[in-house]
Amino acid sequence: MNAMKFCFVMFFTITLTSCYYDNFGELKPEGALSQSGCDTTAAISYSNHIVPLLQASCTGGCHNTVSSSFDLTNYSAVNAKAIDGSLLGSVQWTYPYRTMPESSNKISDCDIAKIRLWISQGSLNN
Repeated sequence: MNAMKFCFVMFFTITLTSCYYDNFGELKPEGALSQSGCDTTAAISYSNHIVPLLQASCTGGCHNTVSSSFDLTNYSAVNAKAIDGSLLGSVQWTYPYRTMPESSNKISDCDIAKIRLWISQGSLNN
């Protein structure tokens, strides 16, 4: 009887400890992105990195001076949304922010990481 209890406890312990989930991409997303060719270690420039990203995903069809009340074509508007958290929240599709871009797929994890890094570096107009 004791041997049976011991076997049951050992089986249960082994089963629980073998279910460890270690996904590098979730534990260190920037590290995983750098391994996939996404450079998130360098300083991110507003004019060289963020503007082209916004032009490709945001200002081409929606957030421009012509077709939207929310213009993302100038630094002050983008910086305001970076400071209040809505820029990153929207592109990450994080509740309660409105998911952007709404008419297409979510932007790439690499581009999101670049926006996150630019904001963490002070969202400079460089």
